[in-house]
Amino acid sequence: MKQSGALLCEVGATNKTKIVDYADAINEKTAMLMKVHQSNFSIEGFSEDVPYENLKQLASKNDLLDYYDLGSGYVPKLPYNLGNKEHSLSEILECSPSLISFSGDKLFGSVQAGIIAGRADLIEKLKKNQLLRMLRVDKITLSILEESIKAYLKEEFEQIPTLWLLFRSVEALQERALHIKEIIGETYCDVVESETYMGGGTLPNRRFPTIALHIKGKATTLEKKFREAHVIGRIENDQFLLDFRTILPSVEEKLTGIIKNIVGK
Repeated sequence: MKQSGALLCEVGATNKTKIVDYADAINEKTAMLMKVHQSNFSIEGFSEDVPYENLKQLASKNDLLDYYDLGSGYVPKLPYNLGNKEHSLSEILECSPSLISFSGDKLFGSVQAGIIAGRADLIEKLKKNQLLRMLRVDKITLSILEESIKAYLKEEFEQIPTLWLLFRSVEALQERALHIKEIIGETYCDVVESETYMGGGTLPNRRFPTIALHIKGKATTLEKKFREAHVIGRIENDQFLLDFRTILPSVEEKLTGIIKNIVGK
């Protein structure tokens, strides 16, 4: 934005920003009001930010553009109350934003890309910018993104692995973990309840329940051995865990073989 010649004016404070802070900063040179989502950090305690709807109203009242950088956008309502502080893409689009931007991966669950949506006339202006030729994605990325959007339109969320895993119930995860425990044996592993994070620059510090397979033994040694087998787990309370919130059913058979090999069964 600086390279475009825009002058960026920060408003409010780190922990508290109010709509009046935006209003007081507006002058004859103001062209846009921008809000940026806290994608990978959270502010706890005495804090306040400006809801997008309020920012949109202030921008419209002053004949200004509004722009919301979501960081990560999602479509269906999120489980485990994860969406109670977030706006879905459909909710934001209902407000007719001038411009919004979000990642194609993360919660959207598709390819790594930046997506800009909004008013058709503004999108046309962006498409004419010479930077587009340098920053545009290739045809493979576009084709994969298109398939993801088709899955959304058909509500075939099982075609989007990130969302499919996020929406699994604790009971379903436990059933899968117990199945592998039965194969490996209680001597080598057990099933534990845990909590996990979405990660990837989205839903910062928002925990939700999961089920993990605890592989018995020295955690640091196991972590190294599993990494060498291209399996990433985590250490929690001195236990090496494989989180079933991150494991697709299609790889369970292969994973079971790797576990057997490492534990020496």
